[in-house]
Amino acid sequence: MKIELKQTVTGTTGHERLTWLRLLSRKALIYLALCGGMAQAESPNIIYYEAPPADEIADILFKPRYRGIEFNDQPAPQQAANVFGMMINFEFDSIKIVPDSLPMLDAVGRMMQLERVAERRIVIEGHTDAIGGEPYNQHLSERRARAIKRYLISRFKIAADRLVIVGKGETEPHDRRRPANPVNRRVQFRPLG
Repeated sequence: MKIELKQTVTGTTGHERLTWLRLLSRKALIYLALCGGMAQAESPNIIYYEAPPADEIADILFKPRYRGIEFNDQPAPQQAANVFGMMINFEFDSIKIVPDSLPMLDAVGRMMQLERVAERRIVIEGHTDAIGGEPYNQHLSERRARAIKRYLISRFKIAADRLVIVGKGETEPHDRRRPANPVNRRVQFRPLG
């Protein structure tokens, strides 16, 4: 599996320059995701070239919880939310899933069929780019999340109550520097509960 990790910085002229580029193994990607790298807005962009196995998606979304004893009154450090972002793309101004995105979506469907996550629920977050008005984009992101839910239910027979949809509109772009970038039209998955 080939994973590309890029980080860009913007110079004083506004031109982007590539600061580093690495090809990482699948294990390195999981490490980044478990450390919260995918959940933070300023993190590097992670681009998949093929769908990861269902087990690895489950490892990212449903990492084990540990119990402990608190010895002081200090709040526990806040952990990044488990999030699995996939470039499940849509046609412009549409809820039609681009065919190249279906293998990624199928990997999520297979993950939801795993016995070890049979009782787990996920949130499907729809996102848009910043082209168009904010109310329109909010509605479009909800419709996109609903389209993903319908696909997973019809193709993988996942119970509807295990899939919760949320529309984020243009409020959380993947590429903050270019709000109209097509990569902002995406879906992310988070564990629920």
